[in-house]
Amino acid sequence: MDRQREKRSPYRNLSPGDFILRDHLAIDRTKLANERTVLAYQRTAIMLLVSGITLVKVFYNDPAIRTLGVALLPLGLAVGGIGIVQFVRTRRRIAAAESTPPPEAPDPDPAGPLRNAGE
Repeated sequence: MDRQREKRSPYRNLSPGDFILRDHLAIDRTKLANERTVLAYQRTAIMLLVSGITLVKVFYNDPAIRTLGVALLPLGLAVGGIGIVQFVRTRRRIAAAESTPPPEAPDPDPAGPLRNAGE
């Protein structure tokens, strides 16, 4: 499938040196967004783990709440794992996109089609 994508890619004839500043900044913003996303996943995972431990420790006499606390523990681990997996996948996709830069947009001609009308 990657070969088909490479054949159809309009960027296949460009080298990484064809990047302009806007393209570099866009990739940097995407990397930072990916890092923010993994941090949000990890923050949620920690919150679920701490909530689960708190429910187990504080409400040890109530079996329903203690069961809820025990259920939050693997859920927190799962959310953390999903966040890490998505971070790695997205980082690989960004690295692949860096090696195939987008084409430069043509410079707009302010005169448009009327440029040669007076000749």
